[in-house]
Formats: sequence, C-alpha cells, structure tokens
Amino acid sequence: MRTSYIDKMSPRIKAGLELAEKLGASAARISFSHEEHRGCSFESGRLKNTEGEETLGYHVMVIVDGHRGNASGNVPDAMDDMVRRAIELARVGANAHYEKFPKPAEYVAVKHHSDSVLKLTRDKMIADCQEIVDYLKGVDDTLDISASGWKSEGESILANNAGMFETDCYTHWSLGGSVQKTVGTDMLFSHAYRGWQEINGLYDKEYVKRTIETDLRRASRQAQIPDGSYPLIIPPQFMGGFLSPVIGGMNGRNVYKGTSPLKDKLGKQIAAANFTLEDNPFVDYCPQSDSYDGAGIPAVRRYLVKDGVLQLFLYDLDTAGMAGAEPTGNDNCSPHAARVLPGTETSEELFKSVKRGLYIKQLLGFGQGNLANGDFSANVALGYVIENGEIVGRLKNAMVAGNIFDLLMGDIRISSDLDAQLGQPYMLIPNVSVVSAKG
Repeated sequence: MRTSYIDKMSPRIKAGLELAEKLGASAARISFSHEEHRGCSFESGRLKNTEGEETLGYHVMVIVDGHRGNASGNVPDAMDDMVRRAIELARVGANAHYEKFPKPAEYVAVKHHSDSVLKLTRDKMIADCQEIVDYLKGVDDTLDISASGWKSEGESILANNAGMFETDCYTHWSLGGSVQKTVGTDMLFSHAYRGWQEINGLYDKEYVKRTIETDLRRASRQAQIPDGSYPLIIPPQFMGGFLSPVIGGMNGRNVYKGTSPLKDKLGKQIAAANFTLEDNPFVDYCPQSDSYDGAGIPAVRRYLVKDGVLQLFLYDLDTAGMAGAEPTGNDNCSPHAARVLPGTETSEELFKSVKRGLYIKQLLGFGQGNLANGDFSANVALGYVIENGEIVGRLKNAMVAGNIFDLLMGDIRISSDLDAQLGQPYMLIPNVSVVSAKG
C-alpha cells in the first residue's frame, strides 16, 4: 500500500486491549481495517467518475459483567477513548452469552493478496469499460448502459485479549456492466459482473459483453406458456438466492429460537440424494474465503448437506453460548462460501432434456412472503421459455411459485459444469407452478 498503518496501529491495539482488561472487561476485541480504492464508473453510456477513495476505521467490542459494549472510530489517536466508551456502553448493553474468547489456534493459510491487481491501471479499467459501453451501444443504441471497474488494496488486524493478533493484506478487483431497455411500460434489465482477488481469466470483458448481448438477443422474442407446472432451470448466479431458506435454516440462532424449518431435521433427509452442499472457506483469492471467524475460531471446510442429509447447524461464539452448543467458526451463524457440488450432466444436456419449461435469471419479490419456510411466489423479471431443448423467447407477465424444501426433495438434476467465479452449477427443478397475468 502507499501508506501502511499496521506498524502504527499494532501497539495501539495491544494497549487498547490491556486498557479494556484494566477497566474490567472479561473479553475485549479490536478490529482494524484500512483500504485504498481506485476505479471508474460509466452512467448512461458516459464516463461519470474516476475518483479514488481511502477508508480507515476500527471497532472495539468488550464484555463487562455479562454485557456487551461496542464503539467505533477512525482516528487512531482516539483508540483509548473508544475503549472507554465501549466499557461505558457495556453497562447498558445487550447480554453476552460468553465471558471470554478462546485461545488462538492454528489457522489454514489462505491467499488474499496479489501483485497482479496492483498492476491493473486506471487507464486500462477506463478503456475496458469504454469498450463494454461501445459494444453494447452497437448492439442496441436505445439502451441505458452502465459499466464500472475498480481495484482495491487493504490491510486488517483482528486481535483479542485471549492472545489472538492476526494481520492480513488483501487485494480485490471488479469489472461489470448493466443495461436497461425501456419500451413503453416494459423494462428489461441485464447485467454481468466478475470480481476476484487476483487478476486471472475471470478478468474478462468479453464475458460481460457476451452475457448481456445474449440476454438482449433472447429477450427480443416473446414467448408464452400455459398455466401449469413445469421444469425450471436456474443459473449459478441465482443459486445463492434460491438456497437462502436452506442456509437460513442452518443458522444456529434460528434453530435456538425455534423459527428454523430445519430445527428437527439434523441427520435427516432434506433434499434429493444427489444434492450436496459444501462450505469451503479455503479457496485462494476468493473474496468469501477466510481462515477464522471474528472470535478467532478456525474456519472449517465441511459438508453442510451431504447426499441430501443435513449435517450440522452453524454457530458463532455468542449463539453457541446461548444454545449450549459448540461454536463452528461461522460469523453470524452463516457459511463462508456455500457451494453445491457438481452433478453428472452438462448444463447443455439439462436444457436439451426440457420439452417445455422455463429458464429463470431474475425474479421480483423473491425474498418477500414466507421465504424462511421455503414458500415463494415471485414475478418473473427476466426469464425465458424453453421448447424442445431450445430457448424460444422471453416470458413476460408471469409468476412462479412453490416451496423450496419440497422442490429440493424432488427429482432435481445438477450440472457438471460450474460458474468460473461462483463455483456453482445449474440446477433443473421439476414441477414449479407458473401462472400468467390475465387481462
């Protein structure tokens, strides 16, 4: 980095932890981050912003007499004042369900920093975004086009009074584009994005151009489908959203509160036997990877669902104390990077097998309703009709509905090919209800 604060902040953080203990904290944690951000953005087809940004901040958390206090700041010299503020706030703070942090452990090393990102120039990002914009204008000059590219370099410290003191340096880049096409009251949106922590084959402006152009070409034709139940193919980009009720059901806090639909399903079948969900926090240069959680508990690569059987619930340190369970090293009781393991058929074979069905890329209102229990009813924002294995046109003014837990127990099929960045496959789900708007 142009200016590193690690050497300056390290003694301040250690002194802050000592002060917290002196003032009566049984547990104290201080986290620090500093980031430099450079990039560009295009709006309505024109260069809008090329400014950079630098951020610095730290957060203090203490536990005093079983209560939690928090304070944040961005002035290094005010560290001690923030510690005292956190101590004061703990007197009226929420209950904490642990008294001390565990001793630090051995952590798996994961790569987060690459010099290749530092070599990415702003001029190249501007030129690549301009190329994306110009290409999409050539496809359709009525489009409202946006594009952006940026890179960042950061450093962080996570320390607590149990002896943990971990520093990290990381890089990140992003490149993407989006379009809006408006015809009367109809609006079509499409976007494509890539981002990683090193420059590799994922940095691909051709992918951005090709993905959006394909959406526009497919949407140029309209198609209809009678109301009924049909097979539905979802892409890797929608897999995380589709599985959100499953992830939420594994959340140990929801289990403890009794609101998880999976609370009585541990060790039982919750999906088809060909469905396996893995949490892998150790993929080098993946932004979601990590070696430990915020309490210093080691991250673990593990199956969440194996052959359709639920393997465990996820607990952070506080929730584990509340529930009388063992912490699993997962902040907010959520996986680091949950991915569905591949199947045996290619995505092309999945499409070819559909006599009549849908391919859904975007839904409106998917997170509304009773999604926690798996129920959904959402409008199709961007979806296509499949006839005899081919996409024949865009489906408009339609709604899909079902229960995700019921659908996963059906005859689902999973592709063998994975998205290069997300590591997720395509999934074919039978018997999803489709209803078109009338009138």
